[in-house]
Amino acid sequence: MSKANLKLHVAFEFEIDAPEALLAHDHATLCKKLSEMLGPLVLQGMPKVTKTQLAKEGASLVGHHYRLDAKNLSLPAIDRAAMIAAAPHLTDEELDKLARQLAGKTPAAPAELHRLLRRHALALVNEYRLVPCKIEGKLKSGGTFTDITVGASLNLTNGSVMVDEPHRQSHLQQGIGVVTLTAADGAVRITGNCEGHTLSGPVINVSITDIAKSRDALIQLWQARN
Repeated sequence: MSKANLKLHVAFEFEIDAPEALLAHDHATLCKKLSEMLGPLVLQGMPKVTKTQLAKEGASLVGHHYRLDAKNLSLPAIDRAAMIAAAPHLTDEELDKLARQLAGKTPAAPAELHRLLRRHALALVNEYRLVPCKIEGKLKSGGTFTDITVGASLNLTNGSVMVDEPHRQSHLQQGIGVVTLTAADGAVRITGNCEGHTLSGPVINVSITDIAKSRDALIQLWQARN
């Protein structure tokens, strides 16, 4: 079998006036129904025609794939800012997936919406998503405090901060708003809390709300490293 040395991508978008019975399905069922409606005539027809046309110039089709997706435009859109506020750790594609999952199922009350979005976002992605950062704080030495900057990693998923190994025995000043986290070459500055110390280092966290305010720069940084 010959080996492919060219990739061809042809895409169409169809705007459809669909009956209410079709719009009533959830996203997965809607896509399945549409796939069945199009059937082999459409989904296999284009590869067959393409193979015939390519052969006229001596090219051969060695494989093909298709992707079918649908967006129910009749459902009210979920506010993008509300999704980012609840799930700043998600990529743009994952936010779109979250919106499809919850389309037509969201409560009107902002607090309830936030809780729903947060719960489903963590069900979708609950892994550690770490970005490098610096922590600016005050080092406790004897009875005095001196300024210190230490390397660390911020977990975008829950706001926890892990200090780099060389500084895990450092005892920082404790309290609310006593540390500043910087990331993305200084483009991000977030005030955080130091809640104490354990064997694994200072217990530092920042709020999901503050991560959301700098979400674009932080998620870009994470994606560039993963």
